[in-house]
Amino acid sequence: MQEEITLRELIEILLKGKKLIAIITVVAIVASGILSFLILDPVYEAKTILIASGVNAKVQTQSQSQGIEELLDTMSRYPQMSIETYKEQISNPHILNQVIQELNLEEKGINRVQLRDMLSLSTIKDTNLITIAVKHSDPVLAADIANTVAKKFTAHISDIAKAQADKSSNYIKTQMDIEKENLDAALLEYKNYLAQPKGLLELQKEVNSKTDLITQYKNDLLNAEIEEKKITASLEAAKKELANTPERITLKKSIADDPLLTQYAENKNDNTIKDVLNIDLESEELNNLYINLKNQVNNYEIQLSQIRAQKEALSKAIEETANELETLQVELAEKQHQDNIMKQKVEFAQSTYEAFLNKYEETRILKSSDIGEASIIIVSPAARPLTPVGPRKMSNIAIAAVLGFMVGVFVVFFKEYWTSTSSTDNNSIKA
Repeated sequence: MQEEITLRELIEILLKGKKLIAIITVVAIVASGILSFLILDPVYEAKTILIASGVNAKVQTQSQSQGIEELLDTMSRYPQMSIETYKEQISNPHILNQVIQELNLEEKGINRVQLRDMLSLSTIKDTNLITIAVKHSDPVLAADIANTVAKKFTAHISDIAKAQADKSSNYIKTQMDIEKENLDAALLEYKNYLAQPKGLLELQKEVNSKTDLITQYKNDLLNAEIEEKKITASLEAAKKELANTPERITLKKSIADDPLLTQYAENKNDNTIKDVLNIDLESEELNNLYINLKNQVNNYEIQLSQIRAQKEALSKAIEETANELETLQVELAEKQHQDNIMKQKVEFAQSTYEAFLNKYEETRILKSSDIGEASIIIVSPAARPLTPVGPRKMSNIAIAAVLGFMVGVFVVFFKEYWTSTSSTDNNSIKA
C-alpha cells in the first residue's frame, strides 16, 4: 500500500537531520579548501595572439585570367587557409613534436597528448585574431610553450608554401622547357614555309597585277566600244551621202575655154577658127566627191574591222586574265589559310611559353619569400603570467558547499527511508 508524504513531513525530516546536513556540508567545504589551498598547485595561463594578414588572398587574386594562365594559376596557387584552418593547424602533431624537442618537454614528463591538452585555441569574432593559450603550473614554461608553438606554426605555414611553390616551380620549369622546344619548332617551320617559292607576298603582287591588267583591258574595251560607235555612225553617214552622190558627172565646156586654142585663133585672125571657138562641148567625168566618199567609206570599214578585231582580242585577253586571276586567287587563299595556321601556331606557342615563363618567375619569387611569416604574424608574444588562473579556490569552495548540502540532504532522506521501512517490516513480523 502506497504512503503519501506531505511537504510538512519532508520539512520535518530535513529539520531533524539538519545537523547531519551541516556536518557533511562543512566537511565538503573543508576538504575543498584543503585541496584548493594546500594540495593543488597554482595554474598559470600564458597567451600568444596571432593575426592572419590576408596575404594569401592577395597572392591568389593578383591575376584573373583565362586559358593556360588560369590553369597555371590553379597549379601554383598557395594553399587556401581560413581562420579555422589556421586554428586546426596549430595543434598539428608535427608542430607539437617540434615544440617538445626544442623545449625538452619529455624530460619534464610532457608528451604530445599532454601538450595538446595544455593548449587551448580560440578566435575573436569578426577579426583575424587567433589566441594560443597554454596552462601550466610553471608560468615561465607556459610562456615558453605558447611562444614556441606560435614560432613553429609560422615556420610550418612557410614550409607548406615553399613546398607548394617548389613543386609548382619544378613542374613549370620542366613544362617551360618543353614549350620552348615547341616554340623553336614552330618558328623553324614558319621560316621554312616563308622560304618556299611563290610565297604569300609574291602571290599577292601577282593578284594585284592581274587585277590592274583586267581593269586596263576593260577600260580599253570600253574605249574601243565608244570608238566603234563613232566609226559606225560616220560610216553610215558616209554611205548615205555616197548613195546620194553620182559616180559620174556631165561637164559642158566651150572650146574658147581652152586657153591654147583661144591664143591660136587670135594669132591666125581666122574667122572660121573664131566660129569654132564658139562651139560648146559636153563630156562625162568621174565625180571626185564620189571617189572621196568611196575612199572614206572604205577607210571607215577598215577602221571598223580593226576596232572589232581589237575588241575581240581584248575580250579574249580579259577572259584569259580572269581565269589566271581566279587560279591565283585560289592559290592565294590556300596560302593565306596556311599562313594563318602557321602564324596561329607560332603565336600560341609564344603565348604559352611566355605564360609558363611569367608563372615560373612568380613561383621563384614566392619560393624565396617567407610567405608563412607574412600571412600569419605574431602580434602579441606570451609574457610570463604573474597571477594564476587556477585553481579557482572560492569557486571550488562554493561548488563543494552546494554538493555537500545536496549529499547531506540525500543522506538524511535515505536514513529516514531506511528507518521507516525497517520499523514497518518489524511490525509486520510481530503481527
